[in-house]
Amino acid sequence: MEQWYTVGELAEKTGIAEPTLRRYITKFHPYFISKGGNRAKKYEAAAIPILGRIKALYDAGYETTGLAEVIRREFPVIINDNKRDETEESHSARALATTEDVTELKKVLTEVNQKLAKQEEFNVLLIQKLEDQNRFIKEALENPPPLFLEKKTDEEEAAKPAKELKKGFWSRLFK
Repeated sequence: MEQWYTVGELAEKTGIAEPTLRRYITKFHPYFISKGGNRAKKYEAAAIPILGRIKALYDAGYETTGLAEVIRREFPVIINDNKRDETEESHSARALATTEDVTELKKVLTEVNQKLAKQEEFNVLLIQKLEDQNRFIKEALENPPPLFLEKKTDEEEAAKPAKELKKGFWSRLFK
């Protein structure tokens, strides 16, 4: 069963004066689960570490805005659907992530990291292959293989008689 504490009991547990504790609860109300009316209001035991953290941050010199950012990162916000009667007990907030969830997330992240490593290896090999092909093409263009030169020469020689046929009779006679 959940423990519920009045403001006075929270003050005893945390060592924070009641007026200060009320101010903290008012400023940071989305982080506290409560039940009961205004004077008979009780807060869930989860309020103790939040109040202790708020006090420690104020003692360390934090302003309210900076402190609110730290608290927002460290503790879940409680969302009230406002459909209950105020005297009805509000249910505690679900944990954002359980130990099993964190373990599962670690497992999934490990798998993703392994797949990313394999993809990076593949990318390196692919880039290397492309660079080799690029180098081969450049070399082929700069230094064509001898086979191409021979064909070109053969084609040029075959074209010579056709050029000579085009010359007139007299130009062929007086070479």
